[in-house]
Order: sequence, then structure tokens, then C-alpha cells
Amino acid sequence: MVTALIVASAGCSSDASEKDAQKDKLATLAQRPTIEQITATYEDMQDKLRGRLSAEVGPLRWINKENTSGAGCANFPGVGGQRRTLSGWTSEGNLPDAQWERAVAIVAEVTGEYGFEAPKAIVDRPSDHEIRATDSYSGGYLFETASNTVLMVRTGCHLSADAHPNNTSATPSRS
Repeated sequence: MVTALIVASAGCSSDASEKDAQKDKLATLAQRPTIEQITATYEDMQDKLRGRLSAEVGPLRWINKENTSGAGCANFPGVGGQRRTLSGWTSEGNLPDAQWERAVAIVAEVTGEYGFEAPKAIVDRPSDHEIRATDSYSGGYLFETASNTVLMVRTGCHLSADAHPNNTSATPSRS
């Protein structure tokens, strides 16, 4: 009987800690912009990047090679968050090595205005370069040049406007 009581109370404690963990995850996401807001912000960043790169190290002819896609968030399971990979942009051809440092400076400057850390070189060899960086929401970007020049941006985990607890227009759920 005592063993059953201990097992039963341990189960309740586990359920309570799982609920607390879910509340913490939801509270973290509630402090972030909605997925719609962050998507619009990052699309603006991509526009500025493409414009500056084209004007200052181009001319570059950007083509949208991939449409925006979304997925759930493995690091925030069960709270309804989502991630998006924004439209992927490609310009045919390689940036000359002599232009790479200037391109990196432009990317660092523009993305820094949007809260991204300084880029890290992933690949840096003649005619093949890649940098990446993340922001405080675990969003990130990739900028590379090899056979083509590519810019890709993904968001971190964010709630939709409908699911966001600070959304006053959302219909409250009924229990």
C-alpha cells in the first residue's frame, strides 16, 4: 500500500513538472514576435541584403528558387510553435574572391541591424565561401558563393498570431 502511494504521488509530481515545463516554453515563446511578424521582418532584411549586395558587389540577378516553408519546433514540443524557412534566393554565378570581404561586411552590417550575431565562416577557400549566423531566437541565415551565390534565412520558433497569448483578437479557448 505504501509503495502504491509513493508510485502514485511520483506520477503526479512528474505530470506537474511536465505542465510547468510546458508553461515555461509557452512563456518563452510569448515574449517573442509572432511567426507572421518575424517572417515580415526577415523578408525585409532579405530585401535590403539583396539590394545592397546587388548595388555594391554586383550586379546580381536574384531569383527566388524556393518558396517559404514551415515546420514545427523540436525544441518547443507541444506548445504550437513553428519555424519557417523563407524563400531561398540565388544569383547565378560566383562572387569573385576580391568581392567576398565586401559582401561579408554588407551581410554583417545589415543582419546586425536585425539582431544577428557576427557571421562565422563555414567555408573559406578560393571561389568557395560560406558564412552563417544566428539571432537570439535561434533564427539563422546562410550566405554562400561557389557555383552560384545563395541567400537563405530561417526563423527560430515562434507562435502564430492566433496562438499568441498576447493576441487580444484571438478567441479564447473554452475548457
